[in-house]
Amino acid sequence: MMAPCVCLLSDFGLDDPYVAEMKASLLAEWLRFPDAGPLPPIIDLSHGVEPGDIAAGAWMLERSAWRHPPGTVFVGVVDPGVGSGRPALAVSARSRFFVGPGNGLFAFLARESDLQLTILDDPLYHRGGSDGPAATFHGRDIFAVAAAQLAAGVPPAQLGSPGSLVQLGEKPQAGESAEGAIGHIVWIDRFGNAITDIARRGEPGAGLDPGAAVGVGRDIARGPVATFAAGAAA
Repeated sequence: MMAPCVCLLSDFGLDDPYVAEMKASLLAEWLRFPDAGPLPPIIDLSHGVEPGDIAAGAWMLERSAWRHPPGTVFVGVVDPGVGSGRPALAVSARSRFFVGPGNGLFAFLARESDLQLTILDDPLYHRGGSDGPAATFHGRDIFAVAAAQLAAGVPPAQLGSPGSLVQLGEKPQAGESAEGAIGHIVWIDRFGNAITDIARRGEPGAGLDPGAAVGVGRDIARGPVATFAAGAAA
């Protein structure tokens, strides 16, 4: 079954040609299929992640993954270790597919009961010049290629060898102290909202009392509140 869409996330920005080159690689690989119809729609989740900010990319993927229909192929390229020993992965969970580096970007999938990992180490599905994939552009030469194959219905296991849970990598975790929950700001949106990895329900960070003090550096905010209007003016 053809994927309903391919969803792209990167830290490439839009000033350089990198996003377009990755999309071109997707299309070129798709057209290798003899009966290729129209490429599934490509959704740009974001290309505004700060360079190398794995935690922000992971938050965006985790927030959005299950809102997309089953069969969606996500390509995540926030990859400061590109060309190093970190694995290139295709991951499947809940009938969605995730392609990208094993550096913590997909660590939120570790709890999924149907998780399957494939290391994208088969050179048959690598593109690039005469020397193979560019050492610093796996998004174009490996990840986009794998995404096109998955979108066409090729099983992940065909693209490489079996992977293990440890290859997902890790992401920073919220925790607890004697004074309460401790977390990290993973994203600040265009409205100025600072989004943390402290869970609203479940541990850690469960059951914040109304009016609880939230410290960011030397600043203190009071919360939680249900709406923007209910908060104190900045």
